[in-house]
Amino acid sequence: MVQQLKQPFYTHLNETAAEVESCVAHSGMRTIEYLDSLGLFNYGGGGYHCVHVSEREMDILQSRNMSVITCPGSNTKLASGVAPVYEYLRRGIPVAIGTDGPASNNCLDFFREMFLTTGLQKLSHGAEAVDAVDVLTMACKNGAYACGFSDCDCLAIGKQADLIMIDLHQPNMQPLNNIEKNIVYSGSKQNVVLTMVAGKVLYERGEFYIGEDPERIYAEANRIIRGMK
Repeated sequence: MVQQLKQPFYTHLNETAAEVESCVAHSGMRTIEYLDSLGLFNYGGGGYHCVHVSEREMDILQSRNMSVITCPGSNTKLASGVAPVYEYLRRGIPVAIGTDGPASNNCLDFFREMFLTTGLQKLSHGAEAVDAVDVLTMACKNGAYACGFSDCDCLAIGKQADLIMIDLHQPNMQPLNNIEKNIVYSGSKQNVVLTMVAGKVLYERGEFYIGEDPERIYAEANRIIRGMK
């Protein structure tokens, strides 16, 4: 279908060592090498996780203009490993940030994902590695790029009004010494006071405007989980 439609391909890639070992056992190639041999990356796309990636596979990602979407919260919870984000950035491979799903990352807190993205890289590459500006670029512009969106990568006339507003007048955001570092190292989802998508306000100061009653959603979720016990 990729060849027929000439469209980018997106999938989870090299999330665990066991996944890669299984692919080698069945095909004689590592996962990214095997999928590339099938032509699935001919039109670019994105790989989620990309934790256990060889130098050869990084070459493939780079040459195929693939984006990497790192999901450090999920990878930490499941003990999958730490994606080599520092190396991807050094090679010029675009990196975006994801959360994976609630089954493997209960919180889905993008602020926590930003902190983990930089913090885990610093453990191996030093305190200056993957700074706050790098992380915000991954969280915003690179996320749009990875999805192939050109109309919501920044705030500009003629582009989608996709944005959040953050309350800086909170203890964790003071003093206002460096806004980028405040957001990445100190920020929390509790600081978000407004969420807007395509110019429509979906959340503002504790109230949701999503066309559904949140209480009904909570009740249904709890009903389902009780039935699973």
